[in-house]
Amino acid sequence: MQKKSAEKLTAAQKLVAQCDRCGTCLTVCPLFGSKDIESSAARGKNSILRALASGGLEPTKDVRAALDFCLLCQRCVETCPAKVKTDEAMILARQYLADNAGGASLKYKIVGGVMGSPLMVKMGALGLSIMRKLGLNSLAPFGAAPDEYTRTHFMTAFSGPGALGKTVPLSETKVDKNSRVAYFKGCGMQILFPEAAAQTMEVLGRITTPVTRDNVCCGLPHLAHAMEADFFKLAKENIRQFEDVDIVVSDCASCSGTLKHIASHFADDPEWKDRAAAFSAKAMDLTEYLAKAGYVPRQTNNAVITYHDPCHLVRGQGITKEPRSLLAATGEFREMKDADVCCGGAGSFFLDYPEISDSIIDKKRLNIEATGADIVVTGCPGCLIQLNKAAKASGKFKALHISQVV
Repeated sequence: MQKKSAEKLTAAQKLVAQCDRCGTCLTVCPLFGSKDIESSAARGKNSILRALASGGLEPTKDVRAALDFCLLCQRCVETCPAKVKTDEAMILARQYLADNAGGASLKYKIVGGVMGSPLMVKMGALGLSIMRKLGLNSLAPFGAAPDEYTRTHFMTAFSGPGALGKTVPLSETKVDKNSRVAYFKGCGMQILFPEAAAQTMEVLGRITTPVTRDNVCCGLPHLAHAMEADFFKLAKENIRQFEDVDIVVSDCASCSGTLKHIASHFADDPEWKDRAAAFSAKAMDLTEYLAKAGYVPRQTNNAVITYHDPCHLVRGQGITKEPRSLLAATGEFREMKDADVCCGGAGSFFLDYPEISDSIIDKKRLNIEATGADIVVTGCPGCLIQLNKAAKASGKFKALHISQVV
C-alpha cells in the first residue's frame, strides 16, 4: 500500500536509525571504492537521511543527488552488523524527495513509460534487432546495446559430446510435473537479449509446456526511481495475469527478485494482500526452477566458465548454489574473485554515472581474466550489458546468459 509522503521519510528514518556509524559498509561498497567520499557509502547516506528527517538539511538538489548515487546492490546490508536496510531507505527517501519536487525526473518518466507498455517493449526489441542487423547498435551510448553472442556461436566454438547423464542435485522443495508453469517476459531480456530469452523457452520446454502472458514490466525501474504509483499499477496487472498458473519463472534476476517481494508492498492492503502473497510465492528464478525440477543440461562443452552473481539474485534471493551446479554440470567451472560484487550496471546507473560504472566493471574484468575463463555467465540482462563491455575491452572471453549455456 502506498504511504503518504511524510510517512515515507519517517519509515526511511526508522530503517537507518540502527546505523551506529561503524564504517563496515565503507569496506565493501563498490561506489566508495571508486569515489572515496563519505556520501558514496551507506554510512554517509544514512547520515544525510537522518539530517533530512530531523530538519537539519533541506531537500535540495544536492541531497537528492547524494541519495540517487546508490547501486541498491545490498552489499552494505549483507555486511552491516545491524543489517540496516539502506537500500530500502534510499527508495523511500527518493520517493519522498520526488513527491516534494513535482515527481520523478522527465528522463525516468519517459523510460518508465516505455517499459510499462508491452507494445513499446516490442517496438524497442524490433528496433534494436534492425539496428544490430545494420551494425548500428554500437551507436547506442555507453555500450547499452551490445552485440548478442548467441548459443549457436557458443556451441560452434565450444561444443562437447552428447547430452549429459548426470542430473543437477534436487532442492528439498519439489516441483510437481503437472505444475502449470509460465514464463515472465522481462523488458531487458525481450529488448536486449531476445536470443537468450528464446533459449529460456527452449530450456523450459524440455521440462514442461511453458505458457506466456502479455505481462507488463516487473516495476523495479519505477520503484527505484520514485514512480511508486506506476509500480503498484504494474504489480496489480501482473498479479491478475498469472493467477491461473502455479509457477512464474523469470530469467532476469531483477524481475524475479521484484516479483518475490511484491507481497511485502501490499502487506497493509486488505484488498490485494492475499492475492499479492499468492503471486510472490509462485515466483522463481530460472536456475531455482531448473534445480528443483532436476534439469539435465542439454550438452557438455569444452569451455572454461566462470559466473557473475547478479545482486538481485545473490542478496535479493539468496541464490548462489543453483547456477553454479548447473554450470559445473556442463563443463569446467572456475570461481572468480568477488563474484558477488556489483558489476556497476544497476539498472540505469551505468547511463547516469558512466565513469564510475566503467571503473567498477573494469575491476570485474580483471577478476574474470584471472580465472582464464572463455565464458562469463550471468542471469541478469543489466549485468550482461556490463559483462559484454568487459568482454569487448578484454578480447579474452565472451559473456552469455545462463540459458544459452545450459
